[in-house]
Amino acid sequence: MNSPDKQILVVDLDETLLRTDLVWEALTELARCKPYLLLLVPLVLFRGRAALKQWLSRQVRLELHQMPLNESVRAFVAHAKAQGRTVVLATAAHRCWVEPWARELGYFDHIFATEHINLRGRAKLERLKQEFPAQHFDYIGNSGADVPLWRAATNAYIAGNPRLYQHRIGKAFAGVFPVERARFGDWLGLLRIEQWSKNLLVFVPLVLAHRLGEATALINTAIAGLLLSIIASALYVLNDLLDLPRDRLHPTKSARPLARGIIPLRHAWIAVGAGVVIGGGWCAVLLPPAAALLIALYGTTALAYSLRLKHLAVVDTFVLSALYTLRILIGAAASSTPVSPWLIGFALTFFTGLALLKRHSETVHLRMNNYRIEDNRPYTDRDEPFLLATGIATSTMAIVILTVYLTSERVRTLYSHPERLWLVLPLLLFWLMRMWRLSVHGQLTSDPLSFALRDRISLTIAAVLFILVVAVAR
Repeated sequence: MNSPDKQILVVDLDETLLRTDLVWEALTELARCKPYLLLLVPLVLFRGRAALKQWLSRQVRLELHQMPLNESVRAFVAHAKAQGRTVVLATAAHRCWVEPWARELGYFDHIFATEHINLRGRAKLERLKQEFPAQHFDYIGNSGADVPLWRAATNAYIAGNPRLYQHRIGKAFAGVFPVERARFGDWLGLLRIEQWSKNLLVFVPLVLAHRLGEATALINTAIAGLLLSIIASALYVLNDLLDLPRDRLHPTKSARPLARGIIPLRHAWIAVGAGVVIGGGWCAVLLPPAAALLIALYGTTALAYSLRLKHLAVVDTFVLSALYTLRILIGAAASSTPVSPWLIGFALTFFTGLALLKRHSETVHLRMNNYRIEDNRPYTDRDEPFLLATGIATSTMAIVILTVYLTSERVRTLYSHPERLWLVLPLLLFWLMRMWRLSVHGQLTSDPLSFALRDRISLTIAAVLFILVVAVAR
């Protein structure tokens, strides 16, 4: 980069000094705290962007010190300040969000931000000319809105790809600040593609009813699983958006793409909308009404969980259990397969046990890392014995239901050698005991089912159980 002289250095904020956009941060915070007000956003926006920012500033508070900085830009600004240059922060973000943080940061001699006029593009340039007539300045920006300022600047700097704007500003950029962009793997992580494996539960009714050989039922179930996965991915992204303030403070979740700022919030919101529209629309077209309604119920429940229910102790575990059980019911409705009360009872208790196991493992892991658990979930370290006791008891209840089911008349009609199914009990019991022991020792660091899909012992047990059930079917 060219050596800076003593002239004014002007720096943009959104996606330049910060690796995020404060308007989208505010909309995300509004969705988290006051989702009912999102309906008013289009009406307020009709009055202009400055009016929208003014309104948002009254509704939500933003913690800029938690947001990711572009470290190369920050270092450049700090160096300029240390050299005695006049440093100006000029941003289209609202002043009430920016000023306290900028003053605390201590780099800026002047702060220009949106109040009654949206301070963007030419409006920003006019403000600089009013404040510093006939004075030269250098400018750091990131987008097409900064083209007028780059043209007027003595030295133009960009946080991003210079090839996008080089021809428009009519001169070479004096310097380029690298910006980490999302890779394909980051999007896979955001969409939780690996979590699609949980939706294999839609095939459970077909397996237990011995209908895997029926092509129509199998195809309908596969379509239901795919559409459910698309909607679930949209809801996972929404959950990450709503969890953003906590994720940025979390010892491991701070590495997620949204928390790091490598996927813009606007792109994440587009992914949410696209997933819901595409998944929901095809559900209405391709699936039986009962299956489509159950997927709608799944989406509504997952949304309620993201907005509120996950913050309610005990309630959150029942909701997680219901979401797993709904997957089974969706598969049953898609393939027109009856579901026995035994399966529903076992699923509810088994998945409630796994939900409690998940919360227990999170509590243990956060305690072992000296993290403030109460800021992350409705459980503290005092809940650890409670989660352990209730989780093991609930898991045991699922085993009891399965035991009683194996003695029922229904088993004799479905399986040629029902006595061989008793091998399911020690295998499942061993798996549950092992998972709880791993959690107690802090070795279960992710969702139990996600862990199981990467664990050789768990995968071996699952394969043996599947072969056993299929082999003894009539």
